[in-house]
Amino acid sequence: MFSHDGKLFKVMEIIGRYCFLNLLWLIFSLPIITIPASITAMLGVIKGWSEGNESSLVNAFFGHFKKYLIKSSLLGILQLVVGIVLVGDLFVMWNLEGALRIVTVPLFGILAILFLFMSFYIYPLLVEFDMSLKELVRNSFYLTVTRPASPTVILLFISVNVFICTFVRFLPILCAFSVTSFISYYIIKRTVAKVEKIAI
Repeated sequence: MFSHDGKLFKVMEIIGRYCFLNLLWLIFSLPIITIPASITAMLGVIKGWSEGNESSLVNAFFGHFKKYLIKSSLLGILQLVVGIVLVGDLFVMWNLEGALRIVTVPLFGILAILFLFMSFYIYPLLVEFDMSLKELVRNSFYLTVTRPASPTVILLFISVNVFICTFVRFLPILCAFSVTSFISYYIIKRTVAKVEKIAI
């Protein structure tokens, strides 16, 4: 049971890898501006594991980090700008009165959900396909509109994860981010595989 070929050893090895991956993500995300690149690097490592790539975790993570640094950083800047615009619009809409507020607030809600769901799609697409930024935005929008169930499931999983983390405070440091990325990656991967035609 405790041999290198035992089931318990393999389970402990997998848990250890995801804990270490989580730690790498936290370290590389410390500058804040590198969070998008760290997310992409973590997804790249998970993709490699799914393809049977057992190379050094540190080397694999750092390799993906360097590979996607510029493109993922540009995506992060784009998301930040859109997020700021959405928050600004929310303040404006909230101060409106009457029917105008009733109409615009739900519209804002739809745009916010669209933005969030596209964010769930865009980083897995980045590591799966060699796309330009324009193609990434276009295809994440296409998948969000045609396959909204997958990001909905991811959002529910994240909500449950956050709820659990309020009771198990050490979980984010241990493995919460890497497990969330694992679940997100495989949900999105299966969704993309089911799409018969995607504009690449």
